[in-house]
Amino acid sequence: MIELARKKKSSNNAPMQTFTARAKVVNLSDRDALLLGLLGFVATKLWNVANHHRRIVWNETGKIPGFAEQCRELKNNRWYRLLPSQSSQEILGEQDDSYRSWFSHRKNGDKKAHPPGFRKKDTLSTVTFKQNAFEMLPDNRVRLKLPKTYGTREIVLEYQLPPDVTLGKVQQVKLVYEPRTGNWYLHITYRVSVKYKETGNVMALDLGIVNIVAGLISDGFSFIVPGGELLALDRYFQKEKARCTRSTSRRCIELNTRWGRQRNHYLHVLSRWLVNLAIAHNVSVILVGELKGIRADKDWGDAGNQKLHAWPFSKIISLLTYKAALAGIRVVKVPEKSTSTTCPVCGRRVKKARVHRGLFVHCGVALNADLVGAHNILQRYLREAGLALPDRSGVVGALARPAVNLFVWRKATPLGREQGTFRQAA
Repeated sequence: MIELARKKKSSNNAPMQTFTARAKVVNLSDRDALLLGLLGFVATKLWNVANHHRRIVWNETGKIPGFAEQCRELKNNRWYRLLPSQSSQEILGEQDDSYRSWFSHRKNGDKKAHPPGFRKKDTLSTVTFKQNAFEMLPDNRVRLKLPKTYGTREIVLEYQLPPDVTLGKVQQVKLVYEPRTGNWYLHITYRVSVKYKETGNVMALDLGIVNIVAGLISDGFSFIVPGGELLALDRYFQKEKARCTRSTSRRCIELNTRWGRQRNHYLHVLSRWLVNLAIAHNVSVILVGELKGIRADKDWGDAGNQKLHAWPFSKIISLLTYKAALAGIRVVKVPEKSTSTTCPVCGRRVKKARVHRGLFVHCGVALNADLVGAHNILQRYLREAGLALPDRSGVVGALARPAVNLFVWRKATPLGREQGTFRQAA
């Protein structure tokens, strides 16, 4: 049994968008470097102490203590008191989120999911500074405030922002150590106001695995993006990792790093391409299917369930949301129940219409099944919003002959397969 999650403040009605800038800490003195290392070490110790406390209580009572209970139990712990109180609470909150994620996977039938583990003693964990624990200074400097235990009550760090980044209202600052380069970074979370378009076309997206995106725009343009390149990428690194003797070996760690880097690049390019396409078609709203509970609906077998659990649906939506906001485009989630089995010609739900994977046959026409889902998502949104529905007579052509867009790696670059772009198939 798990308690309620830690409470999160609700956002106001003002159209704001949250961003995170990754700034490198520069001109770091030996004294400050030692102090930052101590903070990272303390954060690791607090994580392990909290994890040990959870497992002890779990074994004794059969219940996993939640965020509020852990804050009460550990607030007098020496590792807890060596960090600002909000920083310590953030570590306990992150662990609480990790336990909830594991519990959700286990509840949905993922037998390979394991509870959060302990961190290595030499790991320098991330430290979060919130509200009054930091102060942004002129000339790209930040003041981080420390508890009374240290010889100094504050530390001033100089940082270097990426080009073309202008900070808005800063919400929090995270101190992150990168073992690969030995450098410290500040992840600065800030908010800026956005202005959404009031009128324009509507784009509906149906997310999947074989076709990672199937989209339909209210002006009649349809497209699909096959997910084979991402599947091949995952398959390659999973096969290479299986050859490693230990998950903690240098080879396995390098594979995980490359895998994550190439996967993130693909997802960023995909979301950016979708936003550029929306801009080109004067889109004001992008619709995505609400994917909550899809993993609990059906058993796809061991291999299918593993792909479904690992597929980055939420990551795609998250990247698309903030990139679209910069262009004044709103992203809206629409329930997609029965959208893939409803005929777009007659409007009736026909489960047997999906005769093969990707093929929808009904009313004498053969359509792309994923585009049928995107079409019904669009119809549902327009109907609930009280907007005019497009004529059904032209739907067959759009859903039967979509533009196919393939991702191509630029293998000639210095980064090898870590760069790529989309192109439309001939």
